Amino acid sequence: MDRLAEDNSGDGGGGKLSESEREELARLRRQKAEMAREYAREKAAWDKERAELKMERDVLKRSVVLWVKDSMGR
Repeated sequence: MDRLAEDNSGDGGGGKLSESEREELARLRRQKAEMAREYAREKAAWDKERAELKMERDVLKRSVVLWVKDSMGR
């Protein structure tokens, strides 16, 4: 069973959660799961953008090298 549902010492109720507490716990777990999914989507988008920017940077570096070599008459 649920560790939180079993270990609710100090409430005087024998460690049992009330119906409203169980509903709140379920709601918070759903919210946490949705936040984790949203974080994963955002991270994937940032990772994709970072990879594209890295490729663009590498292309620009090579272009500058070729431009400098060309301007020096090589």
